[in-house]
Amino acid sequence: MHNTYTYRHSELPPLRPEIKAQIVALDVRIADLILRSQGNYRELEELSEVLDSAADSCELNLNSIRIIADDIPQSTDQIMQIIADNSPLISMMDLPIEQKNIIFSTALMSSVAIEALATIYGKTPLEVATELTEGAGKLGEEITIDQINATLEELIGMWKEIPCQKVYRIELDSD
Repeated sequence: MHNTYTYRHSELPPLRPEIKAQIVALDVRIADLILRSQGNYRELEELSEVLDSAADSCELNLNSIRIIADDIPQSTDQIMQIIADNSPLISMMDLPIEQKNIIFSTALMSSVAIEALATIYGKTPLEVATELTEGAGKLGEEITIDQINATLEELIGMWKEIPCQKVYRIELDSD
């Protein structure tokens, strides 16, 4: 696929608030549909197909965008050569199913937890998500790549033991 859009990193368009609000609303709606469809194979299968199709479409659109560093020369010919030389990026869609399941299950649980916390504390889901992201960022500052890899191996092991598992928990050292 040829890149339709090319941006310098500093020229990337911002995330518009109305689009962000729609994404949050969609995330909430999807989480609700999944929860209401638990145990119903046909409903979940249909929803999965719709979400896969939407994710594929989004991925195609993402692949039509090339982001280049700000310090790349200005010449169009040079930019086009850099774009042509770049190989396709590997995405989460290329991961094995057990890894996709862990990511999806974690994202789903996160969405449900964010919604519950937003309701409990009378905040918007975006406010809660921002606070949680900041807290997780502080916890994650000391984590090494070896710890990340070990945790991922542990999660994959959990999935292999119980493939239908939907909730994953890791222990964090909080010294």
